[in-house]
Order: sequence, then structure tokens, then C-alpha cells
Amino acid sequence: MVADMKEFAIFVMSYPRMYRQPYGAYLFLDKCMFGRQMEREQAISFLLQVEPPGDGNLGVLPIIGPAFIGKSTLVEHVCWDERVRNHFSLILLYSGNDLTYETVTTFRDHCVIKHQNISSGEKRSLVVIEILGDVDQGAWKRLMHTSERFMAHGSKIIITSRSEKIVSVGTREAIKLNLLSKDAYWYFFKMLVFGSTDPDDHPKLTSIAMEIALGIHGSFMSAYVVAALLRENLSAQFGCRVLRHLRENTQKNTLMFGEYLEDHMSRYVWSIAGTRQGSEDRKLFLLHASYQKGPAAGGEVPRITMVDLLSRSSSAMPRKFEVLWWRSLIPPYYSYIYDCVFVRNTTP
Repeated sequence: MVADMKEFAIFVMSYPRMYRQPYGAYLFLDKCMFGRQMEREQAISFLLQVEPPGDGNLGVLPIIGPAFIGKSTLVEHVCWDERVRNHFSLILLYSGNDLTYETVTTFRDHCVIKHQNISSGEKRSLVVIEILGDVDQGAWKRLMHTSERFMAHGSKIIITSRSEKIVSVGTREAIKLNLLSKDAYWYFFKMLVFGSTDPDDHPKLTSIAMEIALGIHGSFMSAYVVAALLRENLSAQFGCRVLRHLRENTQKNTLMFGEYLEDHMSRYVWSIAGTRQGSEDRKLFLLHASYQKGPAAGGEVPRITMVDLLSRSSSAMPRKFEVLWWRSLIPPYYSYIYDCVFVRNTTP
């Protein structure tokens, strides 16, 4: 009996610690990838799997999902895993729209070294390919033909895209990233909004926040922006104003563009009226041409954030500028940026 309990205790201790208190949960969510642990282990299992001797084919794992769903974040966490870094002597990253015009030489030149272990006796390599759409079959065949000749046995490729068509190039079943379940997303959003504050102390605001979570359709980026907005004023009155504003925004954009907008699409944004005392001014902006920027790109990110755009509208507003939608605090530390145009002042 004692031996069984000892084994059970060791088994339980092998799992990551779960943070029960609100403050601990908030810190945990703010600094780690949320809700993708199963996919992470699937990818790592593929990378560490030993290929049979004499098999000249490279293992290829496709990872697919819509824009800003967390494909790059998942791959970054996989590549940072100590088991993966010990298994591969070289990890390369290629990022582009597609492979259509790439030759073997240009592809290699456009790759960034993510990890290199010169002292490792292993010569296995991992190549991560991030593209937006479909893969050009001709370019892919050329790349694979050369890679299979020069990459060491046991080397692997991960390819990510928004397009489900890349499934055809995989040698393993693709990992598909979907939106979180409603319960998981609500937990995530609730922790972002309330942080160290107990949601039970704000029952009305908690109910409003739940409605807001349903309205932003599982978007990680929207969750961070709206949560930051709500944290500035944890009152039910302000929460109602934000909820009403988001509903109006969604309805107006649906009428103008004819569909629900994903995070990367152009959309109109209205500032929230009355967020500053004595002011009922509203400003209308057009967001378009979004892009992501990693630390390696250098340079500064925009100082104006989406929260500024929504809640701190100033009378002196430039006609065109860039706005920082969200800056990730976890690898790969991307900043998500929109081009923004001030359209006009409006009234509620």
C-alpha cells in the first residue's frame, strides 16, 4: 500500500503545478502559452520519433490554423523545449508568403538560425517553414529533393500555414489549431480581466465580462485588448459601456463588410464615448494592412495602442499612423501592428 502511494505521489508530481489562487493564475497566464499543451506534446513526440534506418524521406509535420491562432507561438515553445534542442544540432526558421520563387540557395539565405549546438555529435536538423497560404508544389518538390540529399538522417521539417492545403505535403497527420472551447476561453479572459482581484467581488461585472467573451469569438488578441480596457475601471457601469460599444462596432462592420471580421482583416473602429470626464466625442478610425514584427526586426513599435485608440482619444490626432494592437509577452514576442487612418469625429 505504501509503495503504491509513493508511486502515485511521484506520478502526480510529474505534472505541472496548477495555480489555484487568482493572483497565481494571472501570473501563470500572462507568461505562458495557454491551452496548447496537448498540441505541443504531439509536435515534440513527432520530432523525437526515431525514423527507421535507410528511410531517406524527411518527416514533415503540417500545423494549420487561422491567422493569429497561435501557430508561431506553438512552434516557438516546441523549439525551446530542452528535449528538442538536445535532439537537433541546428534549428532553422524560414518565414514568407509562399515558396513559389525560392530556389535552394535563396531559401537557405532567407533562413534564420534559431538554435545551433556545434559541440553536438548529432547532425540532425530541424527546419521550420512559416507561410501564409498554399505551398507551390514545384518549389516544394525541389526543396525536398535537395533536403533529402544533404540533411542528415533523422532531420525533420515543420510547416505552418493558414491554408489546409498544406496537409498534402505532410508525412504525419497535421496538427490543426482551433479556437479554445467556450469554457477554456472564458477562464482565460476572466483571469486577464480580474488579475489578482476575486471575480466574486464583482458579480455584475463578471456577468458582463462573460457576455463580452462570447462576443469576441475566441480571439486571443481581442481578449488582451478588451481585458486591458476593462482593468482600467472595474465597474459594472463601465463594463456595460464597453459591451454596448463592442456590439455596435460588430454590427456596423458587419453591415459595411458583409461578414464577421477576423483579426487580420480591415475594419472600422470607433472610440468609446464618455471615457474621459465631460467628453462625449467619438472618433472613427479605419484599421488595415496588419503585420507582425519580431524582436529580430529591430526598431521601435508604435506608441499608440488599441487601448489608447478606444479610450484616450485626443483632439490632436494625426491623419495616418500605426497602432500597436498587442505585444506578446511570450515567445516569439511578436508585436501586432495595424496601419490606421483617422476618418472623422462623430457623436454618439
